[in-house]
Amino acid sequence: MKNPAMQQNKEATKGEEKEHCGPADFETAIAATGYGKFNYLLLLVAMPCCIGTVFETTTMSYVLPSAECDLNLSLVDKGILNAVCYAGMISSAFLWGFLSDMYGRKRLLVYGFLLDATFNVLCAASQNVVAIMIFKFMGGFIVCGPFAVLMAYLSEFHSLRHRSRVMMLIGIFYSIANVLLPSLAWVIIPQEWDFQLIGGSFAIHSWQIFLAVCCIPSLLSGTSVIFLPESPKFLMSKGRNQQALAVFRTLYRHNTGREPQHYPIKELVDETLVGSERTDGKETQENGAASEKRSGLQNGVQQIMVMFRKPHLRNSLLAYSIQFGILFGLNTFRLWVPQLFTIIDEYEQDPDPNFSPGATLCDMLAYKVNKSNTIHGLQAASTDASSVVLHRMDFDALNMNDVVLCEATTEGSMYLKSLIIGMVGVLAYLITTVLINCIGNRNILVYGLLVSGVCGLSMYWAKTSLTILALSTTYITISSIASTALVGSVVAMFPTSMRTMVVSLTMMFGRSGSIIGNLLFPYLMSLGCWPPFLMIGSIQIVVSLIATTIPRTVKKPLQ
Repeated sequence: MKNPAMQQNKEATKGEEKEHCGPADFETAIAATGYGKFNYLLLLVAMPCCIGTVFETTTMSYVLPSAECDLNLSLVDKGILNAVCYAGMISSAFLWGFLSDMYGRKRLLVYGFLLDATFNVLCAASQNVVAIMIFKFMGGFIVCGPFAVLMAYLSEFHSLRHRSRVMMLIGIFYSIANVLLPSLAWVIIPQEWDFQLIGGSFAIHSWQIFLAVCCIPSLLSGTSVIFLPESPKFLMSKGRNQQALAVFRTLYRHNTGREPQHYPIKELVDETLVGSERTDGKETQENGAASEKRSGLQNGVQQIMVMFRKPHLRNSLLAYSIQFGILFGLNTFRLWVPQLFTIIDEYEQDPDPNFSPGATLCDMLAYKVNKSNTIHGLQAASTDASSVVLHRMDFDALNMNDVVLCEATTEGSMYLKSLIIGMVGVLAYLITTVLINCIGNRNILVYGLLVSGVCGLSMYWAKTSLTILALSTTYITISSIASTALVGSVVAMFPTSMRTMVVSLTMMFGRSGSIIGNLLFPYLMSLGCWPPFLMIGSIQIVVSLIATTIPRTVKKPLQ
């Protein structure tokens, strides 16, 4: 029987024998740390980060059906409220990418999520549409940074073997958020929680309590990241190799259970000496110091200019255009899904016998648009009868005798259908995570988006709630996986010095698509049924064709 102490010494000696000779690059150093407790802890912290990001961009879509009466919302108002968060994200994309690549990942994650939680609370306390728009804009302005930084931060703590799978795990966390969000909405919003404070001038409704509860993930994220180290890849890119080496040793200790001094790598390459043959320690230190002293503006401009030169220009443009198309369709449809399911419920429960239970989705949309326009026309007429002009569509299905001026919709079936979509997304991401190295990011983009586009177009002919749910689930799930796969490709296509900047800009273009789509969707609904589904279906098919030109990135080393 072997002596445990002798066995332990033998393993320690074996580890020391494998000591790396000479300076090691990042990929060698991160691979030597192993994969274990620290990585699991990191992913555990990443979960509320992802949930908080999804909550920031999605909560309003669940609030709108129930807040319609309290805020007197039209379909256009709903489109603006869905889009305003993305407007805030776009306005800060350059800022956050520059700050992260200059000053580090950890600090921005902490401040970003704590500020996001603050603006969520202020949004929940708002009493009118304008205030909500302002605070949702500010929430988007803030959360843009943590989202892009998180992707870079996680990729820089994982080796080649696990990096692509980690990006898919992030997608699982987003899917979990899409399960948790309708669950919270289902529990909170239907409750009759209405409070009048300060003599009735300050009202709190159940949907505002829901918004307040949704700030918890961001609060947890900002607090938990405080205890994590800075990215070793970022430290190396700044010439701070001793600090990076200390981080690698910490990872090694947590993952392997061995003492930090047994970490086989004793020296790291100096990434600040790009294109130079110098290895003298004094010159290395001076170069790193000079890099730290360069002005922030100079570095920011340099990062941007690099993207407009070969080989990065082509890849940048591809990433921006693909993400624009994906989120143009995905976030437009995803944020309108609760409203669409609400429309179906309203139609099926309407007491008018003239409505057919076998109506298509187009009939239901026509009914809602006509009813909404009539309601707002009547409300305008009650305040200024001489100036009102009722907009009429080419649908005569609405029976004016049965119109109720405003009745909030909080039916459980709407939340249940959204919950089903989220659960299918979790399962799909789990499967993709296992198979990602076999499938490849590019194949997901090309073939997945093609299927997604066909589902978007097919919704025009949908006649049953089950068919609508199946097509919606497929469209949202595959498009979401494709978006995550694209970010995973971007992380591998660009060097550390510009990685967060490019991820930020990629998401900025995607959010531009989200804004345009959400503003167009209600107008296209008023034109008829075919235009909105033509929009969300055809854009995915076009993007799938563009995706055939991006490089393959599975198991590609980080630059």
